[in-house]
Amino acid sequence: MRSGGTVFRFIMDIEGLPFAEAVAYLAERQGIALPANFGVRHITSNPKLERFREAHALAAKVFNHILMNTDAGVQALNYLLSRGISRTTIALYQLGFSPKPGNVLVPFLKRKGFTESELVECGLAIELGSVVSDRFRGRVMIPIADRKGQVVAFGGRAMDAGVKPKYLNSPEYELFHKSQLLFQYHVARKAIRKEKQALLLEGYMDVIAVRQAGIEHGVATLGTSLTEEQAHLLKTDCDKVVIAYDGDQAGRKATVRAIDILEGVGISPLVLRIPDGMDPDEYIRAHGGAAFARLLSRNTLSVVQFLLDEIRQGAQLVSAVGRTEFVRQALRILAERATPVEQEYELRNLSQEFNLSVETLKEELRTFSKQSRRRTFGREASGLKTVAQPLARAEQQASVRLLQAVLFSPEAAAYLMEKGLTELAEPLQTALLSNLYAWRLENPDGSPSAFVDQLEDESLAHFASSLFFYEVPEFSTALLDDYLRALELQLEQLHRSLLRQWIEVEAGGDEEKSTEIKLQVERIQDQIATLKQPRAIHAE
Repeated sequence: MRSGGTVFRFIMDIEGLPFAEAVAYLAERQGIALPANFGVRHITSNPKLERFREAHALAAKVFNHILMNTDAGVQALNYLLSRGISRTTIALYQLGFSPKPGNVLVPFLKRKGFTESELVECGLAIELGSVVSDRFRGRVMIPIADRKGQVVAFGGRAMDAGVKPKYLNSPEYELFHKSQLLFQYHVARKAIRKEKQALLLEGYMDVIAVRQAGIEHGVATLGTSLTEEQAHLLKTDCDKVVIAYDGDQAGRKATVRAIDILEGVGISPLVLRIPDGMDPDEYIRAHGGAAFARLLSRNTLSVVQFLLDEIRQGAQLVSAVGRTEFVRQALRILAERATPVEQEYELRNLSQEFNLSVETLKEELRTFSKQSRRRTFGREASGLKTVAQPLARAEQQASVRLLQAVLFSPEAAAYLMEKGLTELAEPLQTALLSNLYAWRLENPDGSPSAFVDQLEDESLAHFASSLFFYEVPEFSTALLDDYLRALELQLEQLHRSLLRQWIEVEAGGDEEKSTEIKLQVERIQDQIATLKQPRAIHAE
């Protein structure tokens, strides 16, 4: 097996592995037996990455020592203790503190033989003019470990009020990609397998708080929305995930998006409803760990129950019109999302609450079910995945959503053009995007229907018309960035599949087929590289 071209570059980049180790990694994940003479036993580690790991391990010890044994760490230590975090927990998570004044870490690591350029490259230091300084100052330090439990990054919580950002993560580098790791996954994995489910939290302190309360299967994303890569990571150990995000509006929106991602990889999500808009850490501090454990066992909702609860939050039930609209929205959710058993149960609840007969509700439900099937059929006929379900897989709807953004929002169109988006997942989608850009440049405020009317290509016109059947979200730059990331993930998933095929073909010695797959791999990698490259900043 040869390393020519760029065939294993994706795995080498995201895992920080040399070629031979990347092959072994892929073969193990895919259940493929490597040739007997492959020589995996002679794999050597990457010296540069090993030094980065060593630097982070030493940094964690330094930060922890400052917190636990010096006057500089007293304020941070008292802060953690006041939040109910015990000294045992501090030691378990190797929490630490980075003092605000002066350089501490950089001089220490230089004495250990590390160069300033190494420390900058792995994110422990930052260049400030001609001076290389500690990146983290005046922050409680939370080590972030990879899947093997080795520290590769830090999250730092500001101690001083008003300091932004409140949480500062290490920058990404070869060993640290936020989209591919989960906080404390290496520790929680055994409990996740035992419980056959994971508890998905938003913050580092939430994980620490629930672990101290005796709940060991909690993990958290690293300051970002849940990604498909993180969902796939969870899928290797469980088929159920309880989402326990903050109870405020932002947390509920993030929950909807997490449901989408989890369902897309075949995980059954559940949602923990936390009272009073609290996050798990706040709830445990207010009511205790035992109360949170009871909440987890009694207040977990199915996806349908959560969505019904969501629309109830904004319903105007004091008026007849508001009640009618709530019932209609509830029936639409039941038609699109619920199993027959869930439908029967919720219909009876609606019947009792609003004094409507179950038969009347069932008749209306059948109407919504027919509409849902028609929308599904129409979208499948046009070669698109249905999004009648509000939480369809993010990576499957990314290209469609990006096209919608350009079609329905001049501001979103300008943003995506500035970002340099030129290709989508399918050739037809890319062709439509090109037409949309050209039209938007000439008609910045033109109506979507006017665009469709001027299309001469029948297939493009049919495709563009199908975009009107989708509910149009309120596009923001954050949402558009999520869609761009989902598109990148879609291509990466295809890339992985092709890599697996190439391993099998190479092992079988089929040179012609190997060359054919190689060309496909390189084409997909070019698309991924285009999405990953730094975007040009629009000049005024």
